[in-house]
Amino acid sequence: VCSSDLPRGSGVLNTALFSSEKASWNTPENIVRLVRALGPVVLDPCSNADSIVGAASFYDGSSLEMCGLSNSWAVGDGLVYVNPPYGAEIAKWLQKCVTEAENGVEIVALLPARTDTKWWQDYVTKATCVLFWKGRLQFLGAASSAPFPSAIVYWGCAPDQFAAVFGNYGWVVRGMEIAQ
Repeated sequence: VCSSDLPRGSGVLNTALFSSEKASWNTPENIVRLVRALGPVVLDPCSNADSIVGAASFYDGSSLEMCGLSNSWAVGDGLVYVNPPYGAEIAKWLQKCVTEAENGVEIVALLPARTDTKWWQDYVTKATCVLFWKGRLQFLGAASSAPFPSAIVYWGCAPDQFAAVFGNYGWVVRGMEIAQ
């Protein structure tokens, strides 16, 4: 089993942020629509049984062979959509995003906007664009909005297209350009 499949809320801080006992915080429909407007989703490396992403391929962490951290994300032309576990494993997922982006994979990630963390400073700062979502997201199946701000992070060669699709929903900041 993929080590990132540990239930969220296992630490003191996580319990405060995620009071539900659910292990998955699924992407809201409005975010899925926007990601699909950017391009076809060829891989969801953080999938689960309740996901509505509808990627052509997925890893669900049910075995080592199905672990998104252990396998290549270069599975075809299109986007890799990442909504990683928000606990202690998030740094590993973002390191994987940067590595795969350096290998030419186009990636969109939904993340908590925790700019003060080491993982944000080490990995998100290497992204092509970051959208800081206006307001708080309500995750699929959640009773209320998230208790933290969110960001949509993009690694790829189409920053203008990313800004056109996501720009009306918050503040887009451009970072590193990925050369192809």
